[in-house]
Amino acid sequence: MLSVLLVNPTSSFAQEKFDSAQLGFGMPDIVITPTSGPAGTEIEIKVKNMPPPPKGNDPRIEFFMYLPFVTALGDDNVKNNCDGEHCIPLYSFEEINADKVAPKTITFALFSDQNPKPTLQNGLMESVCDVKINGQTVERYSTVCIDKNQPLGNYEIKFAWGIQRSNLFDIKKTITFTVTESVTAQSEKLQNPDDIIFDQYKNGEITEEEFVKQLTSLGYDANGIRQAKALLGKLPHQQGSFSPEQKQAVEEGIKKAEEQSKLDREQSEKTTESFVGQDTIPEKMDSEEKTTVKEEKKSGGCLIATAAYGTEMASQVQLLREIRDNVLFSTNSGTGFMTSFNAIYYSFSPTIADWERQSPIFKEVVKTAIAPMLSTLSILNYASIDSESEMLGYGIGIMLLNIGIYFVIPAIVITKTRKYFKD
Repeated sequence: MLSVLLVNPTSSFAQEKFDSAQLGFGMPDIVITPTSGPAGTEIEIKVKNMPPPPKGNDPRIEFFMYLPFVTALGDDNVKNNCDGEHCIPLYSFEEINADKVAPKTITFALFSDQNPKPTLQNGLMESVCDVKINGQTVERYSTVCIDKNQPLGNYEIKFAWGIQRSNLFDIKKTITFTVTESVTAQSEKLQNPDDIIFDQYKNGEITEEEFVKQLTSLGYDANGIRQAKALLGKLPHQQGSFSPEQKQAVEEGIKKAEEQSKLDREQSEKTTESFVGQDTIPEKMDSEEKTTVKEEKKSGGCLIATAAYGTEMASQVQLLREIRDNVLFSTNSGTGFMTSFNAIYYSFSPTIADWERQSPIFKEVVKTAIAPMLSTLSILNYASIDSESEMLGYGIGIMLLNIGIYFVIPAIVITKTRKYFKD
């Protein structure tokens, strides 16, 4: 994990050895609307009239935008990739080299506990906080979009030319956005129709038919409506054999299992340190990796997948999280499976995750190895599971499919290969 930037971070971009103007790189017109607002404010940045890039320069040069908002929350899942500061390439080196510098529009909303709830779209969670460039999502923040309010203060949005994967950046423009005090929480909440509909249905003020009709008018698909019902405990099996008290008991059991797993891992690490010499294990882990493991354990995330893809914001990691929270935890059998699985998984996954961070080659091997499993698990995001029997059926089917992929097919290939060489 990465250290948290201050609300008014001082620039750490290196500029001594890189002068973009001297190399012939001009600046586009940049307009941000608005320039101030409370938590939850929707921001639009327009970049246009980019001068044609000169020819014959370093082909790795890109045009970057630094957005400081997420780092002020203390969310360390975002990689700081511009000499210690988090940035997004607005024009990649491929676009620069191909002279494709058409206008771009960047949109996103500030974090707020009054933001509308994220929704599931095409297997991924979408939120108003996601950073989009010309409508294409480049950064996802569904896990923190509604958890915290953007801290008050001034934020410097910087625009710079830089060389990819280096510490050479030349800031050419800085725009200050001021986060102000919010209006009353009640008035902001009234702007979110989802919450109103959820409360009315939960309190019995509207029928199920009216609930479905209103959510459909807001753009929810059938799967999104089913998950909304699951969150409210309104699915058939939840209203029958899975009472709120039972659900609370199961959740407490999961929490206790994860805490026990954490204690077992800590004990195992202490035992290992007492037997292994200083020459084989570094005296201390890099602070970024230690923080990463700590946060992943705390959130119950998938340590191995997060280490493989570099961030909890990766679509593959979010897929696993959504399957766990929205599918498995919606049934008794799925919840029971996760309780047993967590106790085993967290006994070895921290070690695998550490190996991935220490070895890029091993990281790529793991990423390749888990790809088939991710593909098979994605089936659950598109399945309509409303009963225990359906959960068991899909679960057993996916297990058998993975056994075939990881064991049966390799065994057949090995057998045929050995037979070929013997003949």
